[in-house]
Amino acid sequence: MKLKAFKTFLCTAATLGVLAFTGSQAQAFQVGGWNYTIDSFNDGTEWDAQNRRLVVGQNSDFEFFGMAFRVLEDRVVFAINSNLSLNGYDLNGARNNKISYGDLVLNFTNTASFNAAQSNLFAIRFDSTNDTNVRVVTETQTVDSKGRVKTTRTTQISPLGLYGGVTTTSLTNVNSGFSSHQQHATEVAKVGGSASLGDLAANNSYFGYNTAAQTNMLSGTYLGGINMLAAADLRGLGLNFGQFNATGNHTFGFSIDRSLLPVGDFIASLFAECGNDGIVMAGSTAVPEPTTMAGTAIAAGLMYARRRRKKQEA
Repeated sequence: MKLKAFKTFLCTAATLGVLAFTGSQAQAFQVGGWNYTIDSFNDGTEWDAQNRRLVVGQNSDFEFFGMAFRVLEDRVVFAINSNLSLNGYDLNGARNNKISYGDLVLNFTNTASFNAAQSNLFAIRFDSTNDTNVRVVTETQTVDSKGRVKTTRTTQISPLGLYGGVTTTSLTNVNSGFSSHQQHATEVAKVGGSASLGDLAANNSYFGYNTAAQTNMLSGTYLGGINMLAAADLRGLGLNFGQFNATGNHTFGFSIDRSLLPVGDFIASLFAECGNDGIVMAGSTAVPEPTTMAGTAIAAGLMYARRRRKKQEA
């Protein structure tokens, strides 16, 4: 999808307070300063070993319901609503015997192609249980009583925080996952689900339909820390996934110093490490959130929730 198209989407959202994406069940809204992307509610998969069948949708521990962001004067806040816990999903045979969230990847460089932006991506590691393995070396200098400078180097493995100059990799093959977006969408359809990636259709040129989900950082430079936020913290900032009937078991988020990110349009992507679900969100860090159309957006969100409930009841 071209940058021009994403800019059109964002402009429409700011003007009308609501944005419907065709070609999938996902929709995007702007409400009270928050920019929401609501994913399909029936494309997160989980294998039910007892009954030997694939579970999809709200009963799956891997269902992603929505993602949101808000630009404040000094920070950018991201929020996630999902059935996947930050403690991960225990599974013998997965790397570290656990499947977790991958890293949230931000592409400010090339919104037409994820691969073309490699080495220029930003990423946020927010899940301490995931498989990301990036070595971070920090140096501190001290001066002794004789004026001699001593440099101490400390090595950490993937501390939580924001990284720049990022390259990514897929870890689906070591986490009992799908080999490609196409395989995931095909298996979801077999059990009556409908796959999407939030603001993108499952079949898209941005990633490539026959490629595996890019789940984790492979390399990058540590830029700064993040502040983890619980559901109550996010409610205090006005977050409300429930108005879109996004009722995942877990809501959490994190904030970043706004000055650490570029100013401009971005595409954010997040996958479970197995590729059982993922979500993509288009946004911009250019201007703090407009709120003039919040009332229109709330009404649109309520209408969307009612339509989804009626569809589920039918």
